[in-house]
Amino acid sequence: MEHGFAGAREKLTEPLAPIRVDDHTELCPVSVDDCEEIYQVIERNRARLQEWLPWAGLTFNRDELLHFFGQKEIENASRASLTTHIRFRGKICGAVGLHAIEPRHRHSSIGYWLDSAYEGQGIMTRACGAMVTTGFESYGLHRIEIRCGTANARSAAVARRLGFVEEGVLREAERVADRWVDLRVFSMLAHHWL
Repeated sequence: MEHGFAGAREKLTEPLAPIRVDDHTELCPVSVDDCEEIYQVIERNRARLQEWLPWAGLTFNRDELLHFFGQKEIENASRASLTTHIRFRGKICGAVGLHAIEPRHRHSSIGYWLDSAYEGQGIMTRACGAMVTTGFESYGLHRIEIRCGTANARSAAVARRLGFVEEGVLREAERVADRWVDLRVFSMLAHHWL
């Protein structure tokens, strides 16, 4: 194992179980073992991902992904966050996760992206719905946010289909490539979901 994760990874006693979304889709906690497969999906979609995701720029490489997955394995095991990839009919087609979980106020946010070849099938809406349910039921969260660029209509549509409430816009809240992006903020509360 590389990048100093060997010792920490050995301490992960039992891997997290996949989250079943439907008969064809599951959310699998990330593993460094899946690095190459997901990197290929990122490469196929890099041009569109880098439009909205700060990490997806041209300099993002396999070593960074391996390091990220090693960190996320540890965070998943400690329940500090939950990062998964989406498997549809056995193939990785994207990712969805609960970002850092704030334990005192019991809130987090969801991030997600999907391979363009799988768009328009409702996969992301169902995957995000399963992640929201997991956040509220298994992690005891009270509030979950979705933040997306104001011009990212597909991402905002996922939040709206799930019944998230749009709360407002954070002006120039994120730096993506060489520009500042305004972010829409959507939220869901546990008692409105469950």
